[in-house]
Amino acid sequence: NMAVNTLTMGPGTLTIGSAANLTQFASQVTECVLKPKVDNDDPIPVLSGEEAPGDRSESWTLEGSLLQDLGAAGSVVEWLFTHRGELHPFTFVPRSGTGAKQIIGTLQVEAVDIGGEARTKPSSDFEFVVIGAPTISTVP
Repeated sequence: NMAVNTLTMGPGTLTIGSAANLTQFASQVTECVLKPKVDNDDPIPVLSGEEAPGDRSESWTLEGSLLQDLGAAGSVVEWLFTHRGELHPFTFVPRSGTGAKQIIGTLQVEAVDIGGEARTKPSSDFEFVVIGAPTISTVP
């Protein structure tokens, strides 16, 4: 029998930006998911009666939710607003500690919703397109 392995999210990290200009998101992020999407075209019938496989394409997004912090020092909401449309490297570590893995790639920054219902602590959903495929490696 195989042992059952589970992952408890956090404590982890999410950074966006170059090493010289990193923006830390982990303290504001309540949910973060690297999401694959695969499209397979229909198979192509050939004269022999067989089928050639259709083309496969994949795309990735980094999605989640963050607590709004407009006006705070180093506000991530303001950073996203300022850098919307730009491409930046990212590193996502779902869980630190022994055996920790990091997901590294490049994403397109987008602004998030600002504001919400009175007397609440509003959060915003984010969805960033990942450029190409990310990589998974051991945290150095």
